[in-house]
This record gives sequence, structure tokens and C-alpha cells, in this order.
Amino acid sequence: MTLPTRPSLQYRWQLRDDNGKPVLVYYGLRNPPRHTASALAVAPEIAMDVAALDGGRPLADLPQALTGHPDFLRLAEEGVIVDAADVRQAATPENRRQCTRCINDDHLIPGLEFDENGLCAFCQCYERAQEAGVSAGPQNFITEAELLDAARRNTRSRFDVMVLCTGGKDSTYLLWFLAKKLGLRVLAAAWNMPYTNDTCRENLRRAVALLPSVELIERTLPWDMVRQAMREQFAAIGAPCLCPTVAHVLFFPVAVEERIPFIMQGVEEVQLAVASYVMNELKSPGKAAQAAAPSQRDMTLGFFGMVANAPEPHPPYAMTAEFLHYQRAVRKGLEPLYRQLDQTLAAARRDPDIPVPELRRLKTNETYGTWKEVGELIKKEMAWEMPPEHKGLLHTSCRIETVKDYCQFMRFRNMRSTFFPQSIVEVSAGVYFGLISREEGLAELEHLGYHGEPAPLGPLLDDLGLRGQDPEGHGEMRFSLCDCGKCAG
Repeated sequence: MTLPTRPSLQYRWQLRDDNGKPVLVYYGLRNPPRHTASALAVAPEIAMDVAALDGGRPLADLPQALTGHPDFLRLAEEGVIVDAADVRQAATPENRRQCTRCINDDHLIPGLEFDENGLCAFCQCYERAQEAGVSAGPQNFITEAELLDAARRNTRSRFDVMVLCTGGKDSTYLLWFLAKKLGLRVLAAAWNMPYTNDTCRENLRRAVALLPSVELIERTLPWDMVRQAMREQFAAIGAPCLCPTVAHVLFFPVAVEERIPFIMQGVEEVQLAVASYVMNELKSPGKAAQAAAPSQRDMTLGFFGMVANAPEPHPPYAMTAEFLHYQRAVRKGLEPLYRQLDQTLAAARRDPDIPVPELRRLKTNETYGTWKEVGELIKKEMAWEMPPEHKGLLHTSCRIETVKDYCQFMRFRNMRSTFFPQSIVEVSAGVYFGLISREEGLAELEHLGYHGEPAPLGPLLDDLGLRGQDPEGHGEMRFSLCDCGKCAG
């Protein structure tokens, strides 16, 4: 191995502390097979020296205790320490690299790597899974035949399935698919979140009117409670979002009480692309078959147990850390809501004979067709309307969705989180898996909240009483709203 002549730490690597142990954390996505190696331990005796490498000194002038250390050599071999001439520079809107297959780019996803053919690391992960014949993704998909068979055998409940719905594209399609196409008995459950747009509220009302077999239940929380929880979310995780966890907390106990076999929500496969293809190492079909898979009951209890009591993230810089921080912060802000969920989970764990609804999903890449086709279908069948202020088919129900986009982008850019900006990854996965064309994906990208402070942000800050507050005095909000360039790192 030839060592770099002027060693420098590659762009987007930062020295962090992991319970008293130094680690180098990568804020981006590396090319496979190193895509999961985003936090690398480094020996304490050289950690600070490695973090200070900036190409300013030639290799020969650096102490032998550093350059001869096994960790230095390992990091150089892995491309974490490189020559100063090979350090990547921050991309700009005018100077960025875009994937040749999808629409991901290294400006909106800083630290995104590409192969020699210009394919981004995300697309490489998708490609590897398909080539290996691995059925990636959550193991809770359910087929049309399985749903119909379960409904024929269901004598314990008035309902065959609960649908967590908002009136957006995905949950409206799910209501149509389950209630009208399959003829199932559906309980639609909606948390009337204050920032659901009015058009989608009406979409939900219209859907229930057009599907007379569907029963609707709604819950509305006091505005004072929601307002304070959103303020606390901003401080704790740098974003105000409470969805979809509040719906999980409110309605899982209802599904258990009603003995409903399944709970389903309008979440597309592309929204699970990172968990399905990026965070997990590939396993051969043989090894996957040999592994003892947990039952659907245990998987569901495990998920809602995490919602109720998310553990402290470890390692603290894993891609899952932000999600766990979010769950913990929601619980802290809305603690009184969790009593019934806690009691339901405790009872189900004590008594294995208590029926537990299975949390399931459709294989949307197969059932949907394209986003355009889904949109046309629900317009025809359900009189569904696009919110007038909304231009794309992703996340259609929330008025402050672009605020979430903006906060995620800023936190990732400022290296405060390893959680990728969510919407661009979802749209790009939609392009890769053929749900939208590349041109449609680029058009969707223009309407996400990545291109400057989104219009709903100011009114939201007014609503929450945060307008004019010093971001530095409100926890993590600083890293979401400060665009001074000094917060990075």
C-alpha cells in the first residue's frame, strides 16, 4: 500500500465520542461493500492527530508513532485518510454530481459516493440485493391471497383490518384496495393532526362516504399538548414532527381491544429503502432460510415495544439513532398518552393467548403500478384531490412536510445526524424501482423542502412561539435552522 504524501482526513469524516471511546463517523453513504462501515473505532493515542490531518504537513514530517500505527495504516487503506489532492470538496447547487440512474446528488446528500460509472451508493445497494437474489426489506409484507384467507377465517372481530389513514395518496389507495377491491371489513383510524391539510381531511371524509363498509374513528389531541410537544421535539431532535408515532400510540390498543387481525398503514416500500437495502448486510438466501425468523406476533410486539420504550441508541451514530431519539422524544413530550399502550403491551406479553394484531404492509412496488397510475386510480375511484399547494405525489397529507425536509437536510449537512434527508432518498428509490420516471423524479425534487427556507416554516414558528428565539438557546433547533456555515461538525 502506498501511503498519501500529504495525509488528510477525507471529507465528511468527523471524530466523535462513543461512550468514552473515540470513533470516526462518516456523514454520507460510502460505496458498497463499505456502506455500513460509517463509524470506525480509532486508537485513543492517535485519535486527535488523525482528526487534525488536513494535508498541511507531508507524510515524512509526521511522527512515526502516528504514521506507523496500525489504525493509521488501516484508515489509509480504507480511503478514510487520503492525500490532500484527493479530498472531495463540498458540492454546491451549481456544481454537484448526480446519479446516472436515479436523482440522488451529493449536494442534497453530502458525502454521497459514486462508482466509476456514476452510479450512486444507494443504487449500488439496490443492485447488489437484486443480483444476489435476496428478498430485501421488512418481513411483514402480506399478499392479497393471505389477506382474503385470513378474512374468511376471521370470526373474532367485526373488522378484518385497521388502516391508519390521513387522506393522502397512499392511505387512500390502501382503503380502496382493502375495502373495495378485496371487500374486507375495514376500520379506518385517523389522528386529526393539526397540520393535516384540509384537502386530505376532505379526501378521508369522501373515501368513507364512498366505501359504506368502512367505519372511521378519529382522535384529536388538545392543541396546548400538541404545541408543547412540537416545541420539545424541535429542541430534542431538531424537527417538530410527531407523526406517525402518535397514531401508533393511540390506535394499537384499540386494535387489540377489537381483536382486529391486522393493522396496516400507507407506507410504500420506497419509504423503507434505507432500512431494507442500506442498513442491512446482505445474507445469502441459504443463510436467511436457516435463521429462525420471529413470529409476526413477536415482530409486532417488538415494534410497538420500541414505540413505547425506545432504547438509548447504540452505537450513538448509527443510522437508526435519529429514529430512536425521535421515539424517545415523542414519549417524553406526550407521556400521558402512553398509559393504555403500556398496559396493552404488558398484558400481551404476560398472556400469549391474547390476540395481537399483526402490523403488515403491501408490496407496493408490485401492487401500485406507477405513482401516476395510483393517482389516477384514486381520483377515479375515490374522488381523491391533490392539495392545491402540493405539486408532487410524495407525502401529500401534511402542510409542514417541507419543514421536515428542510430540517433533515440541514441537520445532515451540518453533520448533526447520520440520518439521510428522507424525501430525496424515497423519490430516488421510486425512480430506481420504476414507480416514476427520472424526469418525474426531478420534478418531484423541485418541490421538496431542500432549496431554501420553506414557506410553512415561518407560520409554524409563530404557532409554536419560537419565532425570533435564539436557535442556540433551543437545543437541536440550532442545527436545523442555522445556515451560517459555522454549525457544521
